[in-house]
This record gives sequence, structure tokens and C-alpha cells, in this order.
Amino acid sequence: MTASSRPGPPRLRRSAGDRRAQLVQIGLELLPTTPVQELTIDEVARRAGISRSLLFHYFANKREYYTAVTRAAADLLLDHLLPEPGTPAEQQVTGMLDRYVGWVETFPETYLAFVRGAGGGDPWVSEVYEETRGRLVQVALTTLDLPDDALRRQLVLAWFAFTEDLVGSWVQEPTVTRAELLDLLRDVLDRLVARG
Repeated sequence: MTASSRPGPPRLRRSAGDRRAQLVQIGLELLPTTPVQELTIDEVARRAGISRSLLFHYFANKREYYTAVTRAAADLLLDHLLPEPGTPAEQQVTGMLDRYVGWVETFPETYLAFVRGAGGGDPWVSEVYEETRGRLVQVALTTLDLPDDALRRQLVLAWFAFTEDLVGSWVQEPTVTRAELLDLLRDVLDRLVARG
């Protein structure tokens, strides 16, 4: 038996969960340069070393795959934004805002595609987007030690909409310094919740 005819090491078979996680991870790796709606299944399958049809063994269709990638990206964003345990309350909101602006600066196209996809009526993006916003509202209410009532939820949700729009346009055309932007966002939030 020659060296070239010897069998290689046995290939490890991935469990269905491991394979799904691998495919979602590939989607996440592509997101910084490619909005989720533009990910090609052929490219994802090629990077995973599987056929396109095998990818659809793990995800029923493109929408299910895109939803899984979008949800994983939203979870990463939330993990990135949430304050470290033990952070003083006053620093939590400011730190969250700073990390949020940094995220949008780092991934502007992906971020805008996410926000516009939700606003444009893509139901699978909208669902993940609303879940993410709801979790952020809850974190803000808890951090600011505000009652969780309908009025305050509406106010904080409106502030998130304002923040998304302002930060998205600021990244494309900075009209104030980053520090001034953060101060403005915090000031608007403080004024809104004080009225509640």
C-alpha cells in the first residue's frame, strides 16, 4: 500500500445541530460585508464544503436560513450592548450607547440593511427586529430603574427609533463629534423619561 493509497483520517460527521451552527456562523462571518438578504446559499454551502441541496436539509428554505442568521446577529448585538454585571447604573446606559454607536460604525451596511429590512416589511426581519428592540427596551427600563408600564415602554421605544435614525445618518455624515452625539442621545432619553 503506497502513501497515496492509504485512507485519510476518518471524516467526523457533524450532528444536525453542529452543522446548523456552522452554517449560521458562516452567515455571520459574511455579514460585515454582505447584508443578510444578499447572502447567497451557494457561497455559504461552498464555504461549508457541502452541496446547496444539503444546506436545505438543515434549513427548510432560504428564509429560514436568513432568519437564523439574523437572529444570531441580533443576539451578538445584544450581548455586545448589555453592561457587564456590577457596572454602576449611571454608567450602564452611557456604556450601552457608546457600544451601540461603535457597532453601527463598524457594520454600517449590515446595520442599515437590518433596520431597512424591518421597516420595508420583510416579515422575518421584522420579527427578529421587534424582539431585539423589545429586549433593549426592557434593559433600558431596568437600568434606569423605571416602572415597566405602557407609557414608559412607548417613550423608550420612540427614543430607540430616534437613536437608530440619528446614529445611522451620523455614521454616513458626522455633523457633531462622537462625544456630542452620545451626550445628545442621553439628554433626549433623560428628558423623555422625566416627562413620564
